[in-house]
Amino acid sequence: MKSEADPITDDEWLLRRVRREMFRTDKVPVISPNAFEPRVKGRDPDTDGISFYRLACLTDPSDVLATVPPERQDEYGIVRVSVSLLKSLGLSVVSKPDHRVRGHVVIPELTAAAYQSDKVRFTPIKYKLATEASMEENILRRPSIESK
Repeated sequence: MKSEADPITDDEWLLRRVRREMFRTDKVPVISPNAFEPRVKGRDPDTDGISFYRLACLTDPSDVLATVPPERQDEYGIVRVSVSLLKSLGLSVVSKPDHRVRGHVVIPELTAAAYQSDKVRFTPIKYKLATEASMEENILRRPSIESK
């Protein structure tokens, strides 16, 4: 397991929690591109960029659910995308430690403000991230199908 202080390398995988609604059975890609859209409203807008977690820093992929209340964890899936894909899209990965989950990083180009000012620019980026995340081997956990 890597330390959070270790440099982020191109061969690493990043994990993203994805809500149940973003898993689609009737469309390709299966993961909605909107799963990679910065949160612009409500509590906690993505002012530093959207969050991911370095797989190499975690004991188990499900560790990324630690910040979700236990009774709601079944509402989330976990997908992975490669650092190399992010970099090929002109995005960077910056460590932003979070005491609750090891390996927290942000994508500073994908902030709420940047997204609101130029949504069209981010459409192909979101689609490429969703396409990679939708590959069967990159879906590490599916949410439960039914809501409780």
